Parts: sequence; C-alpha cells; structure tokens
Amino acid sequence: MDRDDTYITDPDSGLEMTRLIEQDRLLTQGMGGVLPEFEALPPDVTHILDVGCGPGGWVLDIAYTYPGCEVVGLDISEQMIHYAQARAKAEKRPNAIFVQGNILQPLAFAAGEFDLVNIRLAATFILRDAWPSILLEIFRALRPGGIIRMTESDKMSVSPAPTLEKLLQRSYQMVSAMGYGFASDGSGLGVASAMAALLAQAGFVEIQPFPHPIDFSASTELHKSQYDNFIVTFTTLLPLLLHRRVMTQTEFEATLNQVRIEMLRDDFQGTWHMLTTIARKPT
Repeated sequence: MDRDDTYITDPDSGLEMTRLIEQDRLLTQGMGGVLPEFEALPPDVTHILDVGCGPGGWVLDIAYTYPGCEVVGLDISEQMIHYAQARAKAEKRPNAIFVQGNILQPLAFAAGEFDLVNIRLAATFILRDAWPSILLEIFRALRPGGIIRMTESDKMSVSPAPTLEKLLQRSYQMVSAMGYGFASDGSGLGVASAMAALLAQAGFVEIQPFPHPIDFSASTELHKSQYDNFIVTFTTLLPLLLHRRVMTQTEFEATLNQVRIEMLRDDFQGTWHMLTTIARKPT
C-alpha cells in the first residue's frame, strides 16, 4: 500500500501501538510528569495540540490533570486515533479530542488556534529536510506568545553492553542513511542538538533546554520497561534491517539474544538522554 507519511515503520501496526503505549508510560514516569518543565501550567494555556500523539497517552494525561484545557491529539494512524478515541470515551475525557492528520501537510487548524503545541520523539517520522517547514506550520498554528514544547533524544548510554551499543549504532546509521536525523557518524540521531537552531530559524524566541536523563539501569524501577521497549523496538525495525542488508535474520536473532543477556546483568547501566526544548512565538 502506498503511504503519504514518512513514519519509519508501519504506523498502523498493532505491535507499534503496543510499543508506544508502554513507551509513553516510561517517558512520563522517567521525565517526572507530563509537563515537568512547568511548576504549573500557565493560566493562559487552555488549548493544546499534541503532534504525533500515537495512542494518546500524553493527551489523556494532560486532559485528566488539567480538566479546564481542551487537548487535541493529531496522528497519521487511523488505528491509533480510534484507540485513543475509545480510551477518551471510556475514561470520560470530553476535553481530549483526537483527529487523524498528516503533519507533512498543512494543518487543518486556524492560525493562532493553540496556546501550546507538544511534539515528542518525532525524529523517526520526520525526515531531516522536512523539519523547517513543519516548525513553520506549528508556528502558524500557535497564537502570539504561544509555546512549543519539543522532546527528542540524540542517544543512549549503556554499559557494559557492547552488543547493544553496536546495535544502536547500526540502527542510527541506518536511519541517517534513510534521511532521518542530523548525525551521520552513528553516535545518535542529532535532532535534540539541532532543535534550538531550528526553532530560532522558524522565528521562535526564549528558547530554553531542559535535560531529562532517564536512568534504566538494572537496579532501577524503569529497567524492565526499557528492556521491553528495546526488544519491541528492534523487532519492529527488523524488516528495515533486513531490507537494507544491515544484518541477516540469523545475525539479528543472535544479536537480540545477546542484548537480552547484557541487559539482564546485575551491573548493567543505562541512561536515555532526553532533551525538552521550550520556546515561544513572539507576541
């Protein structure tokens, strides 16, 4: 089937939905909440957009925490949107609204419609050349003084885990060759590091970075969640790894088995280096 998105895997895959549901919980817990950069949500923020909302976890958490806000989730996947809508109905969250849409096309929202736009971990569904136009479209959708909140990760630190390190590097190199991210040396994605410059180029001001290191070492509460996240993530990437001849099926199975062994060691150390960048549209 022809697709008009650049999502690196199948956005309508049930496995991808499961991965995103669990990853959302991991990120929110590991980062310290849905909006850890704010002591309190500014009183003039009442209309929020989440770009690439997936199964809707962040939107539903915001809708619950701030019942006076209307929160809109946008995603390319019909399956994700249907799931999120069902959850919103079951949880009685009328202020959580989900719409299907493609961020690569002009947004079906009025200029200045939103007070805050959130976009998280978009590095593998937005090609590097598309970032400037997407940020300009978000800029248009924000009201003067409105806030953009972007969260990305360039890399993870893992030790002692040579097989996992190599698999991460080969994955980064693969997606870079496909046109994602801003790093070509296999050290990471390079999107988090580029955000401040891209936001300034789009016209945003008051640009502030907020690092959120997530510890998923063997002794931590988040270790199992990230272990599961790794296994499912690499499994969803397998068709690409095979298609692009990064490794064979046999090599992948042996590699993933060794990754399991490394991550289950008592001395395993891991940190996911998340960076949230917040900026404003000039008044």
